[in-house]
Amino acid sequence: MMKVLLATALAVIISGYAETAQSAVSGDFGPETLTLINSYRTSHGLSRLAENRTVKALALQHSREQAAHGSMNHDGFRQRLAQAKAAGLTGVCSENVGFGHQSAQQLFSRWRISPGHNANMLQPNMRYGAVVVVGGYSTFFVCR
Repeated sequence: MMKVLLATALAVIISGYAETAQSAVSGDFGPETLTLINSYRTSHGLSRLAENRTVKALALQHSREQAAHGSMNHDGFRQRLAQAKAAGLTGVCSENVGFGHQSAQQLFSRWRISPGHNANMLQPNMRYGAVVVVGGYSTFFVCR
């Protein structure tokens, strides 16, 4: 009887997580996340990240690729750097990725408590940034 109750509880938790992940699929809260990142940067005496078509396209491309493969990753990062450089940016870029977050605040908070992700958000010489969420997969792409 205890095993049945435990299995049932586990199934409810898993289905709740699946429902949560699905709700993240419904929208792109990337622009809101970038607003939070910019507020965070200015609170640390750093400049805001400006929007840039190339940077946004690269973030969108990567979020779409992650969603298509069902895998959170940094695959193709070097190619994105080369594309940024070819578009006239310096080619000095960083990215954060995420999956399953339900809101801009939740995504931003998770990146803020992670030392590596936090460092990417607070890089002082970065000028352009974008966050795009596709199918629950998030990409923050930032360049000089």
